[in-house]
Parts: sequence; C-alpha cells; structure tokens
Amino acid sequence: MPTRFEAYRMRDGVTPLAEDYFNPILSDIDARIAALEDRRADLESAIASLQGFGLERIDAVMQSPLAQLNAAIADALALRDALQAAVGNVFDLATKTQLQAAEQRASDQTEAIAALSAAVIAMQRLLLGTHYL
Repeated sequence: MPTRFEAYRMRDGVTPLAEDYFNPILSDIDARIAALEDRRADLESAIASLQGFGLERIDAVMQSPLAQLNAAIADALALRDALQAAVGNVFDLATKTQLQAAEQRASDQTEAIAALSAAVIAMQRLLLGTHYL
C-alpha cells in the first residue's frame, strides 16, 4: 500500500488548523485502517481453516500408528510383568552375580518402557491435543 505522507504533510504558516484540513485526512486514515482490518480478518479465517484441515489430516494419519504403538507398549508391559514374576521365583536359586544381572536387566527394561510411555504420551498430546487423552 503506497504511503500518502505528502497528502498529510503540514507546513508552518501554510496549513490551516481547521476541520477542513484534518477531517479528510483522518477519514482517509480510518478507511485505510478499516481495509487492513478486513484483510486481517480474512487472513485469520484462512489460517484457522488451514490449521483445522492440517489437524484433521494428522489425526487421520496418526491414529493407526498410535494404536499400534499403544498395543506394543501393552505387550512390553506384559512381558515386563512376566519377567518380574519369573525373576521373583529364581531369587533363591541364583547366585549373587546372576541376581544382580537380572535385576539390572529388569531395571533397564522398566526404565526403557517408562521412557517410551512418556514419549508416546508427549507425542499424543503434541499431535492430537489433550482432548483425546
């Protein structure tokens, strides 16, 4: 949009300080601002529409992988529980070194599952929003 400063310029001793001078300038400025605000509303509407479409697309694409990931997490948790149950029965038979190694593996797996669960929840919140959780 071109500038109109020259049309608004005041000159000492030349420009009258009266409504005949100021009202047309203020009217022009107001009309230009109103036009910009209308364009901004149209732009914001287009952006909102595009964001909505993008979120719908992400929802559609990510539902299946997230369901598979949740199923894998459930399987991993079941395996962890089974491992913990098996290790619990072996405590009396294992040597101290074997017991420490088994405890470390169980701890590592538990930490990995917890980190994976946290990452999945964070990804779900990021991609789907909190309204799905």
